[in-house]
Formats: sequence, C-alpha cells, structure tokens
Amino acid sequence: MRQNTNRRHHRDEGAILPLVLVVTVVLSIIVVGIATYTSAGLRYGQQSEARAGRLASAQGAMDDALEQLELRSSLCATAAGGAGIDVPFPETVNGSDVVVSCRIVGGALPPADGWAIVITEEGAPATGNTFEFSLGGKPEINGPVFLNSPSRSNFSQPTTIVEGDIWYPDDGCAVSNPSDSGVQFARSSVTLNNLSFDPTTRGIYCVNRTWDQLFGTNLTVSTKVAEYEADLGTWQNPGYNIEGSCRVFEPGYYTSLPLGNNNYFKSGDYVFDNLGLVTLKGKTMTMGNITRQEYPAIDNTDCDSVRLADSDDGATLYIKGNTRFESQANSGIEVSGKQQGTAFVAVHVLNSSLGYSTPLFTANNGAKKEVAVQALLWAPYNSLQFDTIPAQKAAVLRGGAVVAGFTGGVSAAAVGFVIEVPTSAASTKLLLESTATDSQGENTVRVIANYRPSTGEVAVASRRVLD
Repeated sequence: MRQNTNRRHHRDEGAILPLVLVVTVVLSIIVVGIATYTSAGLRYGQQSEARAGRLASAQGAMDDALEQLELRSSLCATAAGGAGIDVPFPETVNGSDVVVSCRIVGGALPPADGWAIVITEEGAPATGNTFEFSLGGKPEINGPVFLNSPSRSNFSQPTTIVEGDIWYPDDGCAVSNPSDSGVQFARSSVTLNNLSFDPTTRGIYCVNRTWDQLFGTNLTVSTKVAEYEADLGTWQNPGYNIEGSCRVFEPGYYTSLPLGNNNYFKSGDYVFDNLGLVTLKGKTMTMGNITRQEYPAIDNTDCDSVRLADSDDGATLYIKGNTRFESQANSGIEVSGKQQGTAFVAVHVLNSSLGYSTPLFTANNGAKKEVAVQALLWAPYNSLQFDTIPAQKAAVLRGGAVVAGFTGGVSAAAVGFVIEVPTSAASTKLLLESTATDSQGENTVRVIANYRPSTGEVAVASRRVLD
C-alpha cells in the first residue's frame, strides 16, 4: 500500500507548473491591458487638458480683441485691416502663445471713420508745432487721434482725449518681430504735457504704419464732378435765386462766388475751383440740409425756410486750386456732408496750390466767426488755423478731419469747440481668428462680426471653434 501511494505522489510532481504559468500569463495580460488603458487614458486626459487650455486662451484673446473694437482702439478698423492684421496677445496664457488676426471681409471701411482727427504733417516745415491748442480753454477731443509727430504737439492748458488713444508712426518702437511685415504696434512711453485721457486706461501707441497706409488715399469722388467738368457750359457758375433775405445757390462748378449776407447752397455736390480767398465778413454760408446732426451748429435763420424745404441728402464741397476761406467778424460757414461711397464727406480737397503755410480754413480774431464741418474733412496736404474760438461760437470738426496741421486758440469760455467722431450707420464685416499655440498643438476660435467704427458697436454673427 505504501508503495502505491508513493507512486501516485511521484506522478503528481510538476503538475502545478503549467497552472502557474497559465495564471501568470493571464495576469500579465490583464496588468498590461490595464496599464495600456491607464496610459492611454492619461495621455488623452493630458491632451484634453492641453486643448482646453489652448481654447480658453484663444477665447480670452478673442474677447479682448472684441473689446478693443468696442473701445475704438483697434487698427482693424483702418485701411490696413483690408489686408489683414495679426496682433500677438501681449502675455502667454495657460502656457500658450496667442495671435489674433483680423481682416475686412465684407462692406467697405470709410477712410478715417471712427477717428476724430488725423495730423499728416504733409508739406509742413521741419520745425514748429503741427497740432496746437492755445489760450485759456481746456479742450476735449472725442475719439482716437493720429499724430505724425507727437513731439510737435503743444497744449497750453489741460487737454483731454475722451474714449480714444493717440497713435503715431515709429517702427523702432512698434516692431517686436522684424521678420513680420504685418502691422505691429505697442504701448509707447511717450508723454505729452497737459494731455490726459478719459478713461485713464487710454494712452499713446506707436505703430509701424504711416497715415496713408492706415487711412488710404483713394477717397471716392462723386461722379457729378466729372459730369460738371465735361459740360462746363451747363454747370459752371449757375445763377442764384433770392428767397426773402436768403441767396440760394444750386449745385454746380463755381469759378466765382457772388455771396450775399445770408446764403444757402442746396443739397448736392459743389466744386469751387480757383476762387482764391473767400472772405466771410458779415456773411454766412450754409451748405446742404442737415444729415446726421439734429440741428445746424451755425445760425442762419434767414435761410431756415429754404433749408427745411430742401432734401436731407446734404452737401459735399470739392475744392481745387487756390480756393480757401477766411471767417472774419459776424460770419460763418457750415457744410453738412453728403454720402460719397462708404463715407459721409463734407469737404474734399481734390488738388490744392495752397501749401501747408496757407490754411484752407482760417477763423481770425473777432466776434462771431464760425466754422462747422459736419462730416469728413479730407485735406491731408492743407492746414487749419482758428486764431480764437470765442464763447458760445462754433468751431466744429465732426466726422473725422484728415489735415496736415491744426492750430486752435480756445478761449476759456468756449463751449462750441468740437472735435469728435460722429454717429454713423456705416458698418463693415470683419473676420477675426484667435489662435493659441503650445508645444502640443494649436487651436483657433473664429468670429464673424459686423462692426460700426464710429460708435464701436460690435454684433457677432458667428463664433465657433476650428480644429
């Protein structure tokens, strides 16, 4: 019996080894599977976390870009925006570098729309101030300002730029990436005496573009100008009518201007060619019925009934040759502006022989001398000079003024001095893309928005993530 038992034990020896091997292999497969699953899940989790971080960065930079548009502090709303602008976000966010690109994809942006005044300095002497306020007033400018040379500005009293920044061309200050030929800008360390901003978060910026690159030079000209020039026999110096005490002029091509004391120019397009110095002393000119403003800035009551019976299309004055205006005592000129293409234009200098030193508009010392331009003033090679802007009288540039230089004497009591951005219905369609990039990849947020530069209104038509 013992012998048989021993034989059975010998036959069982080594049987456990295959079982151990099988169990070990099975457990190994399970462990490897779990490890692989865990590793894949970890990698996926890391990728998802990185993607979420990039998207959050891109969304944040996009929100900032839209806010800059609303604040009218974006160069996307200039001619440069037509070709596209890439704006690197100033900080690394969630470990990602973010760039917001912006370009115009619909509509057309009016020149200088959304800008209060642009000082080009074209033709200006090498020295001397090109943007200056004197006397005891404390003027305000409502909207963004472009200065060719901030150092050639002078403010004798505290001056405030409201809801706008100052921009000026300076490649050395603006360019952070020399290999990038696109628009680049930066906050500048330049300061100007007696100048402040409201709100105080506004400031001075340098940009690697000149005025003509930002605002263009091809302003739309009414087809009426060519029509007048082709048939001067019909359009040159049309006669005027007398209605009460108001002398009423028709649209046309003028080489002489027989003004009365109270004058109304009907809504339409006018060319003043080589009129020389048009001296307004005891004379008032109102050109076109009001368009975007609620009421005229300059009283011309003898012509009110004629104006109110006129269309509300407004008027554009095209200036050629040596035509210029001087407003002396008890006088004024007001141009309402008329839509030309995408822009409301009040005064457009086609070609001028004046040069910088002979101002296009001058308001001399004396009581009640007024100038009001109620839409775009396009005179990049001409200067303006207002010797004294007295109390209760109008000196209005409303609609964007692109001029070579501006000098204004603002009295302490002047309440009619206005340089501001108008309210305009003109809008354009923008494409903005915010791309966040890190070592693991990139993600983009795209926005299509309708934008109104003059008010900063932004209407987002679509917003989506691009993978």
